[in-house]
Amino acid sequence: MKVLIVDGYNAIHKIPEVDDLLDESLEDARNAITDLAREYQRRHGGIAEVHVVFDGRDEYRGLSFNRPDQVFSGTGEGDRSIIRLAQDKSERFHVIVVSDDNRVGNSCRAAGATVIPVKKFYEFIR
Repeated sequence: MKVLIVDGYNAIHKIPEVDDLLDESLEDARNAITDLAREYQRRHGGIAEVHVVFDGRDEYRGLSFNRPDQVFSGTGEGDRSIIRLAQDKSERFHVIVVSDDNRVGNSCRAAGATVIPVKKFYEFIR
């Protein structure tokens, strides 16, 4: 089985139609990228869990705002949260990480994860 981890804000800013939603609502943009992750799960098959990780304000740490697939890290902790999650999950699952961040990608690869660029993730869905 597989786990999908998406670098939330990184992906939002790389997909124009989602990035445009930021002008109206941050929540709508977060929900849109989460919905795309769920669509990737549906089309890809074999993905047991989806986690979309967002840098959050410290008071949001650990909350999911009614979306169990959304993870809010502490302020400035998003990259580390993605890396830790990939490390933890790689013990039991094949982990797929969606991010264009070099540090995230290199660290997750070192943990055994497959890292795909946001563009490839989005093209698979569209």
